Amino acid sequence: MTRARLFVWALGLAGFGCSSCSTNSNGDGGERCDPLIERAHLDCSSPEVLRAQQLMRSMSLDEKVQQMSGPPYNPNNFFDQERNERLKIPGLLYLDGPRGARWYNSDYGTTVFPVAAARASTWNVDLERRVGRAVAREMRALGRHVLLAPTINQVSHPRWGRAQESYGEDAFLLGELGAAFIEGAQHDPTVAFEGEPAEETYRIQACVKHFAANNIEDTRIYVNAVLDERTLREVYLPHFKRAVEAGVSCVMTSYNRVNGSYSGFSKDLVRGILKDEWGYSGYVITDWFARGQTLTSPAAGLDVEMPFSSGAFPSQFDSAYFYGRQLSSAVTAGQVKEDLIDESVLRILYAKVHNGLLEHPVDWKPYLTKSDAAQALALETARQGIVLLKNGPTRALADDVLPLDRHVMTKVAVVGKFANSENMGDKGSSDAKVVDGSLVITPFEGIAAVFEGDGATVTAYQDVAGNEAAIGGADLVVVVGAYFYADLARSSSGEEGEWKDRASLQLPQRDLSNIAGAVALKAARPAMKVVVVLKSGGAVVVSDWVAGVDAVVMAWYAGMKEGTALAEILFGDVNPSGKLCQSVPVRESDLPAFLNAVTGDVPYDYFHGYRWLEKQGVAPQYAFGFGLSFTSFEYANLRLESAAIGADGTLRASIDVKNTGPRKGSEVVQLYVGYAGTSVSDDWGRPVKELKAFARLDDLAPGETRTATLTVDANDLAYWDVASRQPVVERMTYQLSVGPSSDSTDPNMRTTTFEVQ
Repeated sequence: MTRARLFVWALGLAGFGCSSCSTNSNGDGGERCDPLIERAHLDCSSPEVLRAQQLMRSMSLDEKVQQMSGPPYNPNNFFDQERNERLKIPGLLYLDGPRGARWYNSDYGTTVFPVAAARASTWNVDLERRVGRAVAREMRALGRHVLLAPTINQVSHPRWGRAQESYGEDAFLLGELGAAFIEGAQHDPTVAFEGEPAEETYRIQACVKHFAANNIEDTRIYVNAVLDERTLREVYLPHFKRAVEAGVSCVMTSYNRVNGSYSGFSKDLVRGILKDEWGYSGYVITDWFARGQTLTSPAAGLDVEMPFSSGAFPSQFDSAYFYGRQLSSAVTAGQVKEDLIDESVLRILYAKVHNGLLEHPVDWKPYLTKSDAAQALALETARQGIVLLKNGPTRALADDVLPLDRHVMTKVAVVGKFANSENMGDKGSSDAKVVDGSLVITPFEGIAAVFEGDGATVTAYQDVAGNEAAIGGADLVVVVGAYFYADLARSSSGEEGEWKDRASLQLPQRDLSNIAGAVALKAARPAMKVVVVLKSGGAVVVSDWVAGVDAVVMAWYAGMKEGTALAEILFGDVNPSGKLCQSVPVRESDLPAFLNAVTGDVPYDYFHGYRWLEKQGVAPQYAFGFGLSFTSFEYANLRLESAAIGADGTLRASIDVKNTGPRKGSEVVQLYVGYAGTSVSDDWGRPVKELKAFARLDDLAPGETRTATLTVDANDLAYWDVASRQPVVERMTYQLSVGPSSDSTDPNMRTTTFEVQ
């Protein structure tokens, strides 16, 4: 709704003195807010809130419940709510989107961005905000309202099947990248941005998922995540709170139980923490077919059941519909209070009014998807998210193998099951055609394009075995090690994905055989270069074979321009700058056990990822935040604005970073805080250190020095005190580490201390 329309509507409402007014007398001449609006944490003075309340009060009980319910079962439509024809109120139209808006069962494709793990590895919040904007633009082109993204469940173990869909293992990184995506996706389309024309249309609503402790796929509808309060508050909730602070419109609950209750009827989790404590004013929906209860879910704060509320129910979910007719009957029978229905409907209608759905009907324009600008953004994101893990026998620039000299090569072999086939990741949420095949650049196609017209002959092979003679004379062998992405049907069709956790942290045997075969050929011809490209959603153990290869690149699932970005890095057109969003252990046994076969209680411990490794004193293969470059950097002159701050103050740290190498490069500066002086003496204590700030310095020229300034609010240093049930900032001396990764042994790590007084 435009401001002018809002003003006219508000004047009309005031003039008619309708019963929908949100304030009334408190007895002393003042005005107080309607308790319903207060309970929904909405603004009593907002004309949009008043309009939503007026619409809600004009509805029958069945019409209100319709706003909270999915439509009757339709096997061809899992994403459209029903429209209220009498009042001309559209139903919410959803679409999945962890790596771009997807249009189901259609030949209309959308831009396939790198998966969230790759985007997190850019450590670039501005870039992620731009990705959010681009996805929202394509959502509107497809006539959709609610983008079911971002996913911000942390990777508590890299075997988790949906690790690719999230931003990594660290709560702070998850929160910052997730907030950036939300801000971009929910941007105001009436404001022009980066060459985009301003549009008079509706805002897209982001839906953050899955609240909470959703970190296992194989048993996700059965598992009970058992967490103590400190672990829940400090590890599994902070990034969701950050999403609420970013203004996310929608929160999706998870399939699993949390401390005995499914999140869809967990009053402590949804009503208590999300809505009442955090003051969340948006609405809460189920994951598709997730559990809820007619009599308890409204009081728990669950606002919408999806995708249906009647009709056939898939047997594998072991559940039943609970809103729709069931909810109307329960209210009529006095089993559920109607004011709970009113609150949910007010939240839903406010989202529709505020985001312009009543004023701007959907206008399906699929020809606006896959624009040149969106594809360029997908390529830029892939370039920044690909991580160089190994480059030659040492980490000295003088020993680098990459970038490769394309002018001296006559024969290149690209090997692997997915060397020349689409493997974009995230298939678990869509098994439909996603993009035109001609627009997906595979690793083979990207490398072949480098030599197009002249130069080396580039050939793709599925296996080394049986092709030794052909591959043996190659100057370069690129082995693509990748997992086959599972479909959504809980089948054995894939190796990782939705409903499918990975069996181990090793590559599939076919890829291990290809690496071993390439290494054997290199032994017979030492001049051959062997580069391994990893395509995965989570960390991959490389310790058994990494010594025998020349370079290792973590490409994640890098989107529709993956092959182009990969080739640009291999041959030096782009200097790699990605940093790991997950730790890579030497062996899987270095991590906590991954209990994805347990259908009952699973303990969720306080430590995982780099926090676990550091607490155990175990060195990783590659540290959280690690990534190599074709240039080198020197960190110097770490300084604090003040070495002592108050408990509500802000720490400001600055450090100089110099490009000491031969070419332009980008660096991610990371700040970690340690708690060696803690007085917390429970089973967990406090981490050795944890990420609290970061800054990306782009395009430093050789010899250039730039200063990174990072800030940390004292409140962000708090632990959850179980006795007082509130966050507490310890008054003590903290350790401060600033460097290029979490690796405390890195020669560029600079340290100091500061106090909170």
